[in-house]
Amino acid sequence: MIEWVISQQVMLTVVLALLIFCERSLTNQLGTKFVYKAWLLIPAALVMNNLPVDLVSIPSNSISRYIVGINPNVSSSQFSVLFWLWATGASAVAAYILVHHISLFRSIDKKHVVPLPKSTVSVGSNTSPSLSAYYSNKASTPMLFGFLKPVVLLPSYFETAFSGTQQALILEHERVHNQHKDNVWNAIALAFTVLFWFNPATWVALTSFRSSQELACDNSVLANKSPDEKLIYAKALVCCAEHNSKAVNLYPTFGEKSTMIKRLNAIKTPHKGNKLLAAGTAAIFALITANMALANAPLHNTEHKQSKVDEAAPVEFVSPAYPEAAEKGNIEGFVVLQFDITKTGSTDNITVVNATPDGVFDESAKAALKQWKYKPAIKGGVAHRQTSLLVQLDYKLDQPLAAGTDK
Repeated sequence: MIEWVISQQVMLTVVLALLIFCERSLTNQLGTKFVYKAWLLIPAALVMNNLPVDLVSIPSNSISRYIVGINPNVSSSQFSVLFWLWATGASAVAAYILVHHISLFRSIDKKHVVPLPKSTVSVGSNTSPSLSAYYSNKASTPMLFGFLKPVVLLPSYFETAFSGTQQALILEHERVHNQHKDNVWNAIALAFTVLFWFNPATWVALTSFRSSQELACDNSVLANKSPDEKLIYAKALVCCAEHNSKAVNLYPTFGEKSTMIKRLNAIKTPHKGNKLLAAGTAAIFALITANMALANAPLHNTEHKQSKVDEAAPVEFVSPAYPEAAEKGNIEGFVVLQFDITKTGSTDNITVVNATPDGVFDESAKAALKQWKYKPAIKGGVAHRQTSLLVQLDYKLDQPLAAGTDK
């Protein structure tokens, strides 16, 4: 598990940085709706980055090649420590979310149902999901609460602090959140945060995601409103911000202070967006996700698809150690090894068939390959031994371990 989590970090950090940049610098140019929908790039990137590599098998006459750098190995014991550190942090974040959710749930006054005005906003269809509103002594500002069956939670000052028009606009805002299925997207965002809690970009991205969400909601609510109604709405935002709790909140609230200036500016000057720029940005996103899929695809002809049951797929690597003498002498080279794979997936009969320089990297290469594990070849439900496979290890200074396949 921890190996998979770590392997996603470069891709995720790049994607998150791109989305954060779009939200903070290009919302005016791209439009609030586009920027909010752009967050779908995250699940798309995760899928593309994890497409099964055995959709096409490696032909038996190919040589698997790996670049060996001088980066230190990570042993299984180190991975175990990393796993427990990750699991402890993920459990702590998940526990905080659960406690916060239970606390809000218990605070709901279900004896007092607040009637919701009919929405003037249409999102996707003429019918909007049913929604109820209740008072809560834990809600500092109005919010949509819950993941499966959301409800609107209102603070105790709701009726006294806001005019009838403001109350209607605030409730319409929460209804639009419900129509956008933001409760589902918030649940996914929190799950993502639990999984990748140790990456600082995750927390920055969560704030940017919430900002995009609120701006998109405001845009839908105010699309057909008069200037006076927009001013009334803006005053309601400011009033909620004054009451907003300083405590960390896991749910988007109507008066989030972190997004206040952006939302007020958007009300004053709506973000219509440039369609040409949005189309270009969408094309860039598509190229990024496609490139991730291609980067993980095996490099060989598709004519060998039918032979995948005859081939073994590597499942565990141990990076060879770069010999100290070669490192000090700035020596680079390669070793070609021939080996067998047993029925259990272990390597066997390892021999050196070619090496440059002769004898410099042989022992390092053989020691590492002895620890590699493969997925055994299966025929008719029975594992079979594979013989005379070839692997080439290219020793390059200042290079991380990377894999490829050459015929």
